[in-house]
Amino acid sequence: MPRALVTVLGVPLLALAAVQGGQVYRALIGLLVLLGVREFLLLMSAKGYGPFKVIGTLAGLACAWAVAQGPATAVPVLTAALLAVMTVELMRRNMDRSLNHVAVTLFGALYVGWLGGFLVLLREATGRGGDDGFSGLRAIALLAALTWACDTLAFLVGVAVGRRPLLPRVSPRKSVEGAVGGVLGATAAGLVAAGTFAPFLSPLQGGLLGAVCGVTGQIGDLVESMLKRDAGVKDTAALLPGHGGILDRFDSLLFNAPVVYYALVLAGAAHVAR
Repeated sequence: MPRALVTVLGVPLLALAAVQGGQVYRALIGLLVLLGVREFLLLMSAKGYGPFKVIGTLAGLACAWAVAQGPATAVPVLTAALLAVMTVELMRRNMDRSLNHVAVTLFGALYVGWLGGFLVLLREATGRGGDDGFSGLRAIALLAALTWACDTLAFLVGVAVGRRPLLPRVSPRKSVEGAVGGVLGATAAGLVAAGTFAPFLSPLQGGLLGAVCGVTGQIGDLVESMLKRDAGVKDTAALLPGHGGILDRFDSLLFNAPVVYYALVLAGAAHVAR
C-alpha cells in the first residue's frame, strides 16, 4: 500500500511541476537535489567516511543552480565549491583521511547536484526556430519516456528470460537479457516519440538517442548499486516507502538528463537562451 500510494501521489505531482515549469519546477528539482545529496553523504558516513553534510549539500544545490544558469555561471560556482570544501577540511581537528573526506563531499555535490541541474536545463531549453514543435516540456517528456521504457523492459525481460548475470559483483539480479531488453525498449520508445510528441527528431535520431539512453540509464542504475553495495546497504534511504530513497528512483534520470540535453543540442533541435 505505501508503495502504491507513493506512485499514485508522486508521479502526478512530478508531472504537474514539469507542466508548470518556472520556479515551481526549479523548487522541486532543488528539493530532490537537496535530499539526494544528503542521502549520498549519509551513505558515505555509513561507509566510515566523514563528509561535510552541510557544506556538501549546499555545494550540491549550488552546482545544480549553476548548471541550470549555463556555462558562464557553472565554472565559477564549481571553483568556489571546490575551494570551500577544502577550506572547511582545514578546520577539522582530526586530519586523518582528509583526502577521502574532501573527495566524497565533492563527488556527492557533482553526482547529484551537477547532473541534477540538467533536469532544469532541459526543461528550460528552447527551440532553434521553425515549426518543429520543440519545447522544454516535450524534452522532459522524451527523457522520462526513454528512461521509463528502458527500466520497464529491462525488468520484464530480465524476469521472463534472464539467465546470464550482467555484473554480478555489483547487482546479482540484473541479467544480460534484461539489459538488452532495456536498450531495445528505449530504442522503440525513441522511435515512437519521434513520430508523435517529439517531431523535432527524425526516426533515426529518436531511435539512436533511445539506444544510447538505454545504455547510459542502466549504467546510472549500476553505479548507484555499486555505491550501495560498497556501503553495505539495500536502499540509499527509506524516504519513499516501497521505493527506497531519492537516488534509488532517480539514478537513471541523472545519467540520461545530460545525454538527452546534449543530443538535442547536437541534433540542432534545441539551444538554451541565456
